[in-house]
Parts: sequence; structure tokens; C-alpha cells
Amino acid sequence: MRPLVYALRLSVPLLCGLAAWSAPSASSPLSVATAEAGPLRRPRLHTLLVDLTHIEANNGERDDRRAAQAIEGHVVAIRADLLRALSGEQPAHTALQATLNNLYSIAAQNSRSQENDYDLVMRVAGSVEQMRLRAEQLLTHLGPHAPPPLPPWYRQPGSLYVPEPYTPPLLPPQVAQRPTGHPPQPGYPPPPQPPMYQPPPAGYPQQPPAYQPPPVGYPQPAYPPQQPAYDQPPPGYQPTPPAYAQPAPAYPPQPPVYQPPAPTPLSPPQFQALLNQIKRLAFSDEKINAVQDAVNSGHYFTCDQIVLLMRGSTFGDDQVKIGSILFPRAIDPQNFSLLTSALTFESDRQRLRKACGR
Repeated sequence: MRPLVYALRLSVPLLCGLAAWSAPSASSPLSVATAEAGPLRRPRLHTLLVDLTHIEANNGERDDRRAAQAIEGHVVAIRADLLRALSGEQPAHTALQATLNNLYSIAAQNSRSQENDYDLVMRVAGSVEQMRLRAEQLLTHLGPHAPPPLPPWYRQPGSLYVPEPYTPPLLPPQVAQRPTGHPPQPGYPPPPQPPMYQPPPAGYPQQPPAYQPPPVGYPQPAYPPQQPAYDQPPPGYQPTPPAYAQPAPAYPPQPPVYQPPAPTPLSPPQFQALLNQIKRLAFSDEKINAVQDAVNSGHYFTCDQIVLLMRGSTFGDDQVKIGSILFPRAIDPQNFSLLTSALTFESDRQRLRKACGR
């Protein structure tokens, strides 16, 4: 995984350098006049998207895959908010406030991860801090919009992460090949020689002689005819009388098997309290833990209640996780279509069906 991530991180400047090298000059007769590219309308949002790629590239190197998947969900949410702000579908200050909240969640997941590589944890923390400072500066520049307050547990790293400069790998030296059909030239390796035949040494075992069938008149041995031999019963033999089947024993009747009562869903007051608790929680892992605690307590739910709990989170990944945790405790599994209808994207519906085995 790590060599692949390093290759992805280093391929971008390499491709940019190749594109600049291969572009035709203005004086070349083969060059075609093209329109000049206009300036970026929102270069600061573009810079935030570049900072986000550093966080995502470092996160891909994690050995703790559970923390990596949780951070990837927040990265996808940040990218969606910034792209909507670029296209004008969402106000920029709203997207920046949501970006800062997601950065706080990434910092929490990064500090609580079970990662063995301390240098990787510090690189992610430095990238998050660098993007947070730029987002707060841009939010202050847009107008009187205050950034979300820093959580009390947030700690700024000692130094910011700076991406490593790209160094092209050393190419192996080229080996000269001798042209075909020409005599040997100085500086070229000699052509390969064909193998020479070596006679077998003295005393080498020869092949065995071929099989020769016997002559036609070969005499066949004569054997006396054999008589079948039967064992005679010994004197005084008495045949064994036939055995009769014994009647089956009569067993006492078995007591009735206990049938547990049918499960009942969570009562409306208890469900409303759980729904309010999930809506108050700010982080995704806290919402998932609250749902898991309700399942561990032995409660059952209807599919309508599961849909309301899924809508308590705004992210598709969290909605899929909540639905997959609560569906085994549903008393009406025939209404599974209500859960898939509550999701926006088809990819989330497919993941929910796979997680629930539907």
C-alpha cells in the first residue's frame, strides 16, 4: 500500500514536468495558437483542495484501517462542500464552517488512532493544522463570519508538514545491442554460441532390447480341473432360531417447548430520547457508539424508527453504518426498502444491501 501511495504523491509533479517539456514552442512551425487560460476565480478555495489531497495521501499510508476509513469519510465531505462552494451551489462561508468542523473530527480520529508510525500521525496533524489556518483566514476575509470554536482537546502540532520535493529515480545504464547480420564491432558484446554436441562417456548404459513375442507353437501347461469345495457343517450343528423384533419402549410425553414472546419495538418516549441524543452528538463515531449501545441493550426497532435514526446524521457513510447496525434488530424486515429509499446515492444503497445481506 505504501509504495502505491508514494507513487501517487510523486506522479503529479512528474506529469506536470512532462507536459511542460512536451509542449510546442511559439516559434515551432507545428505549434497551434490556443486561447490563453483565464485566472482562477477563487484561488484560495483551490489551495484548500490541494491541502486536502495532502491529508488524503498521508491517510492512505495508515496501518490502522478503521481510523483511515473514518478520516476518508470526512475528507469526502470536505471535498463535496468545497466543490459546491466553487460552483456557487453553496455559500462559501457555510462550506468553510463545515470544513473546519470536519477538520476537527479528522484531528480527533488521528489522535485516537492505533497507528504505530508516529511520523505519519504528525504529518497528518501538520497538514490538518495548515489547512485549518488557511480556512480560518479565508473565512475572516469573506466577512463577519466567525469560525467554529476550537475544541478543548485540540492541540496544535509543533511544526507544519511540508511535502517532500520530487526526485526522479535513477535510470539503469543502457546496454548496447549488436546489429543483426553484421560482423562483431568493438564495444558490443559477443553473440551467443550454440551448444556443442558431447558424445556419451565410455560405459554409458545402452537402451534395453526390444520385446520379442514367443513363437506360435509355444506349449501351454496343462492344469487338472478344479472342483468347488463346500464347507460341511460340523456334527451336532443346530441352526440359530430367527430373531424377532422387540417392541419399541414407551417414553413419557415431553413437556411443551418454551416459546419466547415476540419482540416489541422501542417505546415512543424511549425512541425520542435516543433520537435527540444522536442529533446532539457532533462527531460521527459518537453517533455510531450511541446506536451500538442501544443495540447492546437488547432493544428492537421498526424500519420507520431506523430511517429516522439514519437521518440523524448528514453523511451517507454514517447513514449506511447506522442502518447496517440496526437492521438485524428490526421486527419488520420485510420493509427493508424504506432504508434504501432514505439514502441519496445509489452507491450508498448498494453498500447497505451488501452489509445487510439483501
